[in-house]
Amino acid sequence: MPKHTKYDLIIFDWDGTIANSAGIIIESVKEACVSEGVQLPSDQNISSIIGLGLEEAFTKLFPEIGEDSVINMQALYRDAYLKKLDQISLFEGIELGIKGLYSQGYYLAIATGKSRRGLNNALNKSNLYEYFKMTKTMDECFSKPHPQMINEILDFLMIESARALMIGDSSYDLEMAANAKVDSLGVTYGAQNLSQLQHHNPLAIIENPHDLFSWLTKNG
Repeated sequence: MPKHTKYDLIIFDWDGTIANSAGIIIESVKEACVSEGVQLPSDQNISSIIGLGLEEAFTKLFPEIGEDSVINMQALYRDAYLKKLDQISLFEGIELGIKGLYSQGYYLAIATGKSRRGLNNALNKSNLYEYFKMTKTMDECFSKPHPQMINEILDFLMIESARALMIGDSSYDLEMAANAKVDSLGVTYGAQNLSQLQHHNPLAIIENPHDLFSWLTKNG
C-alpha cells in the first residue's frame, strides 16, 4: 500500500474533471429534447445535472415528463453522445498529471455518473485505463451524491476514508465525498462554478489542471 503524508487514494470524477466533455453533454441533451419534443432547457440548467446518473438527471431536469419519456430521453441522449465521442479530449495537463500521481505511488480511482460501457470506452480512448486501481459507475451503484461509489472503492482497496480525496467539478461529487466522510477538491474548469461548488466545503476550489496537480504535490 502507498504511504504519503496525507492521502493514499485519489478519486476522480470523469466528465468535466478529466474529460472536457461538458459541451458535448449539453449538445446531446438538447438533441434528445428535440427528438422527444421536449422544451429545451438552458445550458446552465443542463450543466447543473452533469454528474448524476442519466435517469436521475433527466428526472430532475424534466420533472413534468412521464417515466416513458425519461426512458426515451436516455436512449436518445446516448445515441447523440456516442456520435460525438471523437470530439471529446482530456483537459490539457490531465494525462501528464495522472501519470505523475501514479508514478508517485498513489492509488487512483474513478467515481462517475457514466455507464460502465461509456467509461470503458472513454478510458480505452484516453489510454489511461492502466493507471486506475478501481472504477465505479452509475449502473453499478446508487447515483451521486449517495456515497456508495466511494465506500465500495475504499472497501476494495482497504483504505480508510481519512486517507482518501475526491476531486470533481459538480456539487454532486463534493456532496458524495461529504457523505462518505472523505475530503474533496472542487474544480471550476468543468460544468459548475465557484458558488455551486462551495456549499459542501471542499478543501479548495481550483481553476485549472495545472493548479490542481500543484495543489496535490504540496498537500497530498
